[in-house]
Amino acid sequence: MTSMTESPPILRSTLMVEPMLESVRHDHLITAHLSRVHATGSRSRVLDVGIGTGTWATLLARHHPYADVVGVDISWAAFQPPVELPHGNVDFYTVDMIHVKSMVMDIPHYPQLVHRLSRILRPGGLLILVESELSYVSANGPPSDSVVVWSEALRRALAAKNTDADIISHLDGAIAATGMFCPQFFFQEIGCPVGGYMTGGSKALQKAGAIQATVIRASLWRIISSRLDDGPERRQLEATLDACAAELCSPTSRYLQRLFAVYAYKRFPPRETPFS
Repeated sequence: MTSMTESPPILRSTLMVEPMLESVRHDHLITAHLSRVHATGSRSRVLDVGIGTGTWATLLARHHPYADVVGVDISWAAFQPPVELPHGNVDFYTVDMIHVKSMVMDIPHYPQLVHRLSRILRPGGLLILVESELSYVSANGPPSDSVVVWSEALRRALAAKNTDADIISHLDGAIAATGMFCPQFFFQEIGCPVGGYMTGGSKALQKAGAIQATVIRASLWRIISSRLDDGPERRQLEATLDACAAELCSPTSRYLQRLFAVYAYKRFPPRETPFS
């Protein structure tokens, strides 16, 4: 048995380039947790932080009729729900599950966000953090100069806004630092194919690469235009964008963008039973 002074054991999955398989695991963990809440006769309450287009919240609300989903975001410009969803308030300690995705670039001091979210999560509740690394990994060896220059310039620009890009690969540390979660949680790292990485027999891998190839340039530009102030780092990123996008989308390139996800359950206070 692990003592409170020892490093918490963490279940980790291996690096993969088959996102669809991990999507099944993702959905299974969510369904299993909500089912336990619903089995008590209570409705579950889910908070989606960084709701974006609303796709995740809409699908969850559709597939889990006993889940009340509340979505929040800095801007609702991208929110396009296919159906009208009701909005409600979130009370302290009453959220059964919190889902956070792609918020590192928008939230300075990310560990503070994790700590504050842990306070509104009920004991036994599930916190899910999903973030994509801002740099790229080449399966053919070291990345090209243009990709390295882009990654380093982006890192410096974010650091100037109190955003630590390295926190993405250390989400487990942000969870453990709160001291409010069970010591054993699940942490996974997935290698998502980028642009030209479309060869092989996997149809899912080919589809993922094809989709990335059509949006990679727009995604890089959106990072510059919507999140960075004018300055030397932004101008360097603008000058490097075309070369970086061309390298990532080249048919001979084999780049991956690492995605990290952590699933953690909040501790129960002493003598409190699960879902009491």
